[in-house]
Amino acid sequence: MRRWVRQACLLMATAMLAVGVAHAGGAAASAAAAKGSEMIDRADRIKLSDFDGFSRLLQEVEPMRGQLDNGSAAKLSFLEGWRATWVGEYDKARGLLESVADTAPDAALRVRSLATLINLFGVSHRYEDAFRRLNQMQELLPTVRDSRARFAALGEASQLLSSAGQFDAAEAYAKQMIEDAPPGESECKGMQHLLRARREANRLTAIDPMYLHAVAVCDETGDKVFAATMRADIGAFYLEHKQPQSAIDALAPFRDGLRDMNYATLLSEFDATLASAYLAQDDLASARRFALSAVAGSVRDEFTDPRRIGYKVLYEVEQRVGNAQAALNYHEQYMAADKAYLDDISARSLAFQLVDQQVVARKAEVDTLNKKNEILRLSNALDRKEVETGRLWIFVLGLSLVGIVALVLRLRRSQLRFMRMARRDGLTGICNREHFVEQSERVLAYGARSDRGACLILFDLDHFKNVNDTWGHAVGDEVLKRAVDVCRRALHACDVFGRLGGEEFAVLLPDCSPAQARARAEQLRLSISATSATPSRPELVVTASFGVASTLQCGFELHRLLVVADGALYRAKRSGRNCVFMGDSGDIPDSPYPVAASG
Repeated sequence: MRRWVRQACLLMATAMLAVGVAHAGGAAASAAAAKGSEMIDRADRIKLSDFDGFSRLLQEVEPMRGQLDNGSAAKLSFLEGWRATWVGEYDKARGLLESVADTAPDAALRVRSLATLINLFGVSHRYEDAFRRLNQMQELLPTVRDSRARFAALGEASQLLSSAGQFDAAEAYAKQMIEDAPPGESECKGMQHLLRARREANRLTAIDPMYLHAVAVCDETGDKVFAATMRADIGAFYLEHKQPQSAIDALAPFRDGLRDMNYATLLSEFDATLASAYLAQDDLASARRFALSAVAGSVRDEFTDPRRIGYKVLYEVEQRVGNAQAALNYHEQYMAADKAYLDDISARSLAFQLVDQQVVARKAEVDTLNKKNEILRLSNALDRKEVETGRLWIFVLGLSLVGIVALVLRLRRSQLRFMRMARRDGLTGICNREHFVEQSERVLAYGARSDRGACLILFDLDHFKNVNDTWGHAVGDEVLKRAVDVCRRALHACDVFGRLGGEEFAVLLPDCSPAQARARAEQLRLSISATSATPSRPELVVTASFGVASTLQCGFELHRLLVVADGALYRAKRSGRNCVFMGDSGDIPDSPYPVAASG
């Protein structure tokens, strides 16, 4: 009996000990979870002002992940994704951020993850993904009450839209940031986005004191990244306006501090601007040093504007010191980077238009579905009424649905057709006059900013009126299309080719010298004259006369290039046609362009 009593007491003591251990373990786990959450919040607060401390906190809290609640674990993943984006580990960052953006229980945290994803996709040139995530963020934003999350989202939206040329929308978001800054935030970040949008839109004529005040506020509040970004824009503005010493004064004193921040992308912007500024002052050693740093600091295997500028400066430095082989090597790298730059600009604009059209189409589909659901609801209500009356209403509503669907499809087709008609010549498929002028002025504006020459070729088909009078307009149209096809095969992807009217055409050649333009025009002339006009009339031979104008003589104003090229074209006509003439100051006719009917 005593043995059984001892065993019962022993079992009871063991159970009580196990309960005590469990309570102690639970208390320890709760304490660890609370400590981890507090460390995550502290890391979030210092990530912009103390990046090294922020990284250490993430390393310390990572072993506690299993003890965190879902909200804290999601926030830890977001901060790890934010850090990976900062240091250029894009694949790792994308996985972490997409998981939070798509599954996190907190809408504010999802918006913050989406904002960082937009930044990541923009930096890595995945513009369609960036604009899709922007639309997702815009849809989610009205449900978010966290003013800081909204503030960050507005900043990323402004930055992305500015990079795609949507400057009005970018400025609107930046102004909203300034007006609705959350407690503890200043106008620093909103002013940085406003400055960049206005500079990229060429709307700045001087550095307003409000921007310098905003830089000082950024420094005071510890927003080092935004202060450095504003200085990068101010330095670039001075350089664009031929003030290299002002650009150096704006950037050089802060360059070493930026390097300590371990922000390679922004440091490359500083170095590229400093390299160009020192080159403008003939300080070749400093220009080479900063250009090499800009190239080395750019994201590996990806195009960046600092890489393009760095190669350009290195090419010009080696050319000035007479190192021909090194200059040639750097020039090849610069040309590849420059082509990627032009392609990147087009990709941003195209991605915005594509995603915007997808959003419009999706809204139309949703509206159609809503109308369909409404029709079904009415149909169910009508089923309770008399059978004959119900059948009549169903028939009417069915016709309405068909009409709505037909209208949506018709509007969609009309929209696409009008977009094509607004930009393309209906007969030849190349740029019409308005689109040619728009594209050419954009290329010339870039050429003026980057000091890269361009040439304009103006040509029309000889005796084209006789072709129409003799063979008819159908054959004339075939001649025009045949000539355009021949020219397309001889032109480059970056050339702007348009039909100005009738049988008159123009080609703008970016980054082209007069000698190269003359050779290109001669190639086009030979190609046209060597090809039969139409398959149905192989005996019909068509030639063309060419006039060439260069920005070296005419400047970067499209109207003057057209006038000078037109004068050269008419000299070619008067000299017997089927030839190429270069334009000069003597080719400006008395009357405005165009001066007479071609033929």
